[in-house]
Amino acid sequence: MKVHSGRSPPNPRMISVISRLLLKGDVTMKQIEEAVAYIRYSSHNQDDGNSVSAQIACIDKYCDDHGMEVEKHYIDTAKTGRNTSRPQYQQLLKDIADGTVQAKTVIVRAIDRLHRNAKNQLQDLDWFEKNGIRFIAVHDGIDTFGNTSKLLTTVRAAVAEDFSNTLSQNTRSAMLTLAKESRHLGGVPPIGYKVNAEGFYEIDELKAPIVREIFKLYLQDMGYDYIIKYLKKQGYKTNAGRDFTKSSLNGILKNPKYMGTYVYDKSAPKDSEGKRNSRKTKRDYIQIQEGMPAIISPADFQKVQERMTDNRMQYQHRAGKHYYPLNGKLHCAQCGKAFTGNVSKSKGRNYYSYKPTCHCRIKNINMKNLNEFTFSALQQCLFNSENANRILSVMNTKLSVQNAQHSEEVNALTNQINGLENAQNNLTGYLEAGRATQTILDKLEKNEAELAILKAQLAAKKQEASSVNQDTYNQLVKQSLPYMCNQKTSEAFALRDAMIERIDIDEDAVTIIFNEGVAADSSAIHCLNY
Repeated sequence: MKVHSGRSPPNPRMISVISRLLLKGDVTMKQIEEAVAYIRYSSHNQDDGNSVSAQIACIDKYCDDHGMEVEKHYIDTAKTGRNTSRPQYQQLLKDIADGTVQAKTVIVRAIDRLHRNAKNQLQDLDWFEKNGIRFIAVHDGIDTFGNTSKLLTTVRAAVAEDFSNTLSQNTRSAMLTLAKESRHLGGVPPIGYKVNAEGFYEIDELKAPIVREIFKLYLQDMGYDYIIKYLKKQGYKTNAGRDFTKSSLNGILKNPKYMGTYVYDKSAPKDSEGKRNSRKTKRDYIQIQEGMPAIISPADFQKVQERMTDNRMQYQHRAGKHYYPLNGKLHCAQCGKAFTGNVSKSKGRNYYSYKPTCHCRIKNINMKNLNEFTFSALQQCLFNSENANRILSVMNTKLSVQNAQHSEEVNALTNQINGLENAQNNLTGYLEAGRATQTILDKLEKNEAELAILKAQLAAKKQEASSVNQDTYNQLVKQSLPYMCNQKTSEAFALRDAMIERIDIDEDAVTIIFNEGVAADSSAIHCLNY
């Protein structure tokens, strides 16, 4: 047992180890075995997956578990294991030889951290044996304490083998270490994100609006077909430059990264045939809340998950591809159960109606008639003469705020377009000088595709209305009835929900219950009582 003078305090880890041994009753007073740790991080980008932090964590844990103490760490970074020209490796041998360190044990995470050259490996093991040095390679289960000859035989056989399994295991270990730091681990980041120089996620404000639009539209009960059509109209593309599909939308809406939860190693491993089922996930995987910046609030993300579950369970209520604008608002006046869209066929014609889901004595109600009656009443309440000036004022106020936001997006798109066009001009200069290579041609093609996408987005932004005058307002009023009856858009749904609380249907009456605060003038009341 070492005795510490008043000049330097005792090592906290040594005290921790002694305390555990005494509490277990394994020893009474036993000297802690000291060791030196050697860590090597390759000059390659990954170096078989061995990060410095992963190697240190592995060695420190082994020492804690075996009642040992690391006297000193020797760390070589950006150094290959194929030669001995490594400063810290040479320093380790020198310190052992001249007694600078008292440790008689050298620990590495894996034997290939010491050398990747068979001759050097065997020379070191021979030198360790002659100088009474114990050598431990944690990952390989190697400990020369009383078993050197067996180790030499093992090494001679192992150095000739393919290292693919070792490389795979080491890569996975390092990836898990980096994942616990919420770092991006390769591949294209999810749309709306970019990766900084340190490997952490950042929000890409040029593409994040696409993600926000997708979640907003879905929460407004817009289906995949509508969202895809909307995104295409706006000129939005995936990271690969393609149009969005139902599959890509589904992947975005289910990705917890968008609410700031970092996820890694979720997919189940491949089966014996080398195939992977993308729907299967592991029970235990890395999941770090607030591990990355959120594009969508956790509350909205959870609402989307709940709505996706409800939509799967209630798919039968969608009534095919036909649009029923009052679905979700209609109820039986007697029992409260919902009405849903329904189509029946007779003599080769389709007849659309709203059908009760209960067994009360209420018949189907004609869809067209009910739609027109309801939205005519809504039109009378909303667009009466008393509301005109107020509506114009509110609309223009909202548009001014929206224009300010769009101005920033337009500037960002314009800057990106200018940057790409400058790059294209430079690349074209190489072509004109007769210095065309396949790399330059590929880059030109890629830039052209990206320019087309950005210009389409810019054109869509510039077409959006900047203000509403009286003539535009009158056109809006005129078109409101056919729009509400026939157009399945997020705006139509939002207006319907803002105005109408519910519609109760009885055998001989239809009662529209408006939300509190919806005013009706005399003409509207006359219409409603018709």
